[in-house]
Amino acid sequence: MSEWSLAWLCALLITHSGFVCGDIVFIERHEGESVVLSCVVDPRNPPPVGVYLKRSWLRHGEVLFKYTGDEFHADDQADKERISVSGDPRLHSLNVTVSQLRVTDTDRYHCEFIVSRSSSEDERVRGLTEYFLHVSADVSGSVDLELVETCVGGSAVVPCVPPHGEGLAVEGVSLKRQKGRSPVEVLYHSKRTSSVGFSAGRVHLTSAPGPRGLAYNVTLQQLQPEDSALYSCQLLLPGRPDAGAALGRRVFFVSVQGGECRCSSYSALLYALSTAVAVLFLLLLFLGCALVCKGKAHRSVKTHPQAPIYEEMVGVQQQQQQQQQQQQQQHGRKPASRHLEEMESTEYRNCPVKKSCPENHYESPSGGLK
Repeated sequence: MSEWSLAWLCALLITHSGFVCGDIVFIERHEGESVVLSCVVDPRNPPPVGVYLKRSWLRHGEVLFKYTGDEFHADDQADKERISVSGDPRLHSLNVTVSQLRVTDTDRYHCEFIVSRSSSEDERVRGLTEYFLHVSADVSGSVDLELVETCVGGSAVVPCVPPHGEGLAVEGVSLKRQKGRSPVEVLYHSKRTSSVGFSAGRVHLTSAPGPRGLAYNVTLQQLQPEDSALYSCQLLLPGRPDAGAALGRRVFFVSVQGGECRCSSYSALLYALSTAVAVLFLLLLFLGCALVCKGKAHRSVKTHPQAPIYEEMVGVQQQQQQQQQQQQQQHGRKPASRHLEEMESTEYRNCPVKKSCPENHYESPSGGLK
């Protein structure tokens, strides 16, 4: 397999479509509601002495810190009134309750436990679960939220399909992005006009017929950490009002991780493919040797019975010679010596092999010219 094929395969598996991380819990809430985030870590000795609650997308930093036996300390004192903590880090678990949620609370959250080491620096252990909290101002319905993770320079695909049960004609497509309180339209494409909030070459729009009508795929390319946001794609249908700046019911959280996209498993993949090719080559070599040996054995079986035929021919020649001797004796001729007969017979048999036995008229028996 060529390097291009390997690179294509690796890009397909790692960067093109992104991957869904299974240890992230999605939580959807509306403004004014509350949420409980559980911080849990595997039991260890010594036990943790403290725990941080951190957010790592729209706002990077600490939300609170709790030391065992003490009150928690909130990074923003204005938020301390709507946050409560139950449990203790030494018990390897605790719960953080956030009330009166706001749209700005939308973010990724994780816990980080602190384990004291007397002989070295304190150990930091990440909690078992990471949370993605989405707080929406729209209380009319829920949002179907999906996570797509990629790396710097990678790409992500945001599908845009017609509503369920509707196969109407499509006039255009709109892609919205939300990083703060309100969504912003970053792509608008229709028969009459088109506008893109990304630089040229970073957005690729494709369309294809589907079971519900014409469907679009918006591919965001060369993504950077600042492109991490909520994305929602909506189709513009005839006779339907535009949803405005609001996100659709299907929302994709595109998270661009730090570090450039590299085909880190290329060496392992190349090794596995090379091993498979080597095994296949040895198998073909073994089959080829088996076929060759079988063919040789088959030919030897065919040629072995030829020996009796040769002996039979020699026997026939001897009978002919005896008959000739008897005929010569009957006519009063002196039979030639057996040695001369064998020589004549040999010369007669060898002559066709030489194709011709011409007599040399230019050389005398003594070797000189006539």
